Amino acid sequence: MNEKILFRYIQELSDAAERELVAAWLQESPKNRDILVALVKRKQALEAAADQQHANFHWERIQAAMNQEADTAPVIRRLPVRRIIRYSAAATLALLVTGMGWLWKQHAARTPVEMVKLATTGKNKQMITLPDGTEVWLQYNSTLEYDAHAFNTSNRQLIMTGDAFFNVAASPDKPFQVRTLQTTITVLGTAFSISAREHAQQEIAVASGKINVQAEKMNINLLPMQRITYNPVTHTMHSDSASLDHITAVRDNQLVFENDDLQSIAAKLSRWYNRKVVIQGTPRQVSFTGNVQDNGLQPVLEGLSFLAGVSYDITPDSILLSLKRNHKK
Repeated sequence: MNEKILFRYIQELSDAAERELVAAWLQESPKNRDILVALVKRKQALEAAADQQHANFHWERIQAAMNQEADTAPVIRRLPVRRIIRYSAAATLALLVTGMGWLWKQHAARTPVEMVKLATTGKNKQMITLPDGTEVWLQYNSTLEYDAHAFNTSNRQLIMTGDAFFNVAASPDKPFQVRTLQTTITVLGTAFSISAREHAQQEIAVASGKINVQAEKMNINLLPMQRITYNPVTHTMHSDSASLDHITAVRDNQLVFENDDLQSIAAKLSRWYNRKVVIQGTPRQVSFTGNVQDNGLQPVLEGLSFLAGVSYDITPDSILLSLKRNHKK
């Protein structure tokens, strides 16, 4: 099947000759109609997308469906000129109306795209088991979305914002794919973490297995204990290693500090709780290493106060940090 002709037909961009070809092809086999129904269904999903991220998600599903069907569907053969001429305008119109009427009847009877959205707030986290058995630890103010009917049936594709740790169930014939605003992460069976907040650098790290990360000007494979930091504005990437504690922090519900100064502590608190953190004064140099269990913002700050000598104040819109003058490292 020439998928380009079908795509133009669905987009109402085809010319008269192409429309006649599609009309004749629809009459050849019920399977041909099924193919067209599937493409129209995906087109509607694209048009119904709430934002550009959804649009890209559904657009790629359309492309994948077209490529898959192209390998199995019969080829449209161009009809001889005489045969095309024999189609009267009325006959062609009737054929198209009949075919499209059948198409929409079948489409209406089929299950529509149903996006499942899982979200956490600034006060709760969530551990989720997906239909394929994959475990996801979703951090504060994070979201996860997938198509309830397609996931684990025709694909394992998710859309994510925020921070999460994934323990992916192995399924070699269905690669697991996570899409953020700027990157696409593809795995077969592995455990990895993602930090993908809006207006911030993305961090992706692997605990076990292997993943592929793609973004503009980037296509890289990551192995265990490897990490990349990607800047979506400059499209630059930095790669280094990360400790297992750091990678599994979301799953293990703990903040991990490794030779962190006050600026770094503030940045981790800001990302972890999705809150504005302000450093007061000009603090002296400090280096803190340790893990703090997340039992809530107040207990964490109390722990940092005792362990790292951090003074704090919580206001309605921010966290204020400073160093105690007489604290000994």
